[in-house]
Amino acid sequence: MSQLSETALQKLKTAYSAYFDIQEIDDGTPLKARCDYHTRDSQYVLVKKAELWAAESHEHLYLWDAGHLDASLLDQIFQRTLADGEPRVRPHSQHMYTYLTAVALYDSADPEALAQLKKLKRRREYKLSLHGWMEFRIAAVDLSNGEVTVNRAGKALKKDLERLAARIIPA
Repeated sequence: MSQLSETALQKLKTAYSAYFDIQEIDDGTPLKARCDYHTRDSQYVLVKKAELWAAESHEHLYLWDAGHLDASLLDQIFQRTLADGEPRVRPHSQHMYTYLTAVALYDSADPEALAQLKKLKRRREYKLSLHGWMEFRIAAVDLSNGEVTVNRAGKALKKDLERLAARIIPA
């Protein structure tokens, strides 16, 4: 792990700690942390027992220190994020969505791996979306210039990560 990636990882964890519960992971793999976010919105009349509606939203964000991002590491990120995240999805009538998000920090990358990253997708709907859905999002941040590459579902992440990368990466 380079000094720049260690600094970037710490700053990302600090930024996410305002909203996410962060669990450090030290198992000898490029996976460094899992960040969990849970929220529940509801509307009720007079007392909380008279609930009109409720919606739960969840996100499990996995922080990776990739070093050199290639196709095999990208596949490992995809498979491990899904293997760890899918059992955490608990669909029920008040479940709206769960995002499984992977954020990979890298120093260098194969162009084929970045092209493959843009095509990665996984979406699952539960009971015709009446019990919500699960979607996989991925973003890769180039630590040399702050460029962010995302898949289609991760487009909402891009602007936030570019803003964070501008603060993290020295000019």
